[in-house]
Amino acid sequence: KINNMKKNRFYLIVAGVLILASILIVLQQKNVFSSNDEKGFRSSIFAIKDTSKVTKIFMADMRGNKVLLSRTSNGWVVNDSTAALKANVDDLLSTLQNLVIKQTVAKTAQPNIIKMLSTKAIKVDIYQIAPKFKIFGIPFFTKERISKTYYMGEATMDNMGNFAIIEGMKEPFVVTIPGFRGFVTPQFSPYPNDWFSHTIFQTKLTRIASVQFIDIENPSESFLVKKEGPRFFSLFDMNNQQISHYDTTKVIDMLSEFRERNYLSIETSLTPQKRDEIIKNHLFKIIILTDIEGKKTELRFYRLMQLIQEMENDVTLGEPKLVSNRDACYGTAHGNLNTIYKLQYHYFDRQLQPLSYFIKK
Repeated sequence: KINNMKKNRFYLIVAGVLILASILIVLQQKNVFSSNDEKGFRSSIFAIKDTSKVTKIFMADMRGNKVLLSRTSNGWVVNDSTAALKANVDDLLSTLQNLVIKQTVAKTAQPNIIKMLSTKAIKVDIYQIAPKFKIFGIPFFTKERISKTYYMGEATMDNMGNFAIIEGMKEPFVVTIPGFRGFVTPQFSPYPNDWFSHTIFQTKLTRIASVQFIDIENPSESFLVKKEGPRFFSLFDMNNQQISHYDTTKVIDMLSEFRERNYLSIETSLTPQKRDEIIKNHLFKIIILTDIEGKKTELRFYRLMQLIQEMENDVTLGEPKLVSNRDACYGTAHGNLNTIYKLQYHYFDRQLQPLSYFIKK
């Protein structure tokens, strides 16, 4: 009998705790525990006050394009794999922090705006380390959770804001950033390519162990630079013969630029057949950098060929000729032949120089 009484008392306590928790959650949702500022006008209801607690941002459109940005100890990454472009992520976080309601939408226009948002908007899920609710400022059940979900729609007629709605609300709004001329939807791109870091090489001079330069078109101009000590490197030709008389300044200047070398863009218009043709026929240089921890970074360069028609006095001269673009080329990195980058020659000018450029005359 005593055991039964203890069990009943235990069940009553558990039931009481669950009922109390349910009541607190309902009261929290009704803003009973919110401050007066939070109960005020909802102009900043879209904003994330503390973006340092944002852990993930998921964005998707209605056509199947989607991207996940995640905060890690080494910075933001795209789709849990590739480093994100810091400047773009910083702009997005600033947008999240400063997003405000510019105006409400007229009742008569709301059905059409809601219909537009349901078919053309970009869904935005914002994850934060946040409590389920607070009581007198004390957080309860803190974990990573979706703190806000909203749908960012098209621009207004004057392009000075865009329509948006928060999930769970029935009323759409026009949102903007104070002092910003334009609309903010482009900040919420669901395309992964818009978020990738453009960095290919990011190795300081002091961390370089060796760099191999393989010249496909002229193999005798291939060479290897190998670290022998602090700011001291040896130069070897394609036969692994050490070259004693070389321009140290040119070599150090070239190696120093590996601290940051970026691509211009990712080529998305190439057909698989065109991509395969580029990789098979137009490779002209390979650079393999190894750092002091043994990590290798490989970049392959391919000619960007184009048809040029010679003209004189508006008269065509002969047949069009297939020539190499003088300003840009293609590239693949890290052994991934499925992604083709566009590279600018002037940005890799020193890295593309032949062995003879570094040898003292």
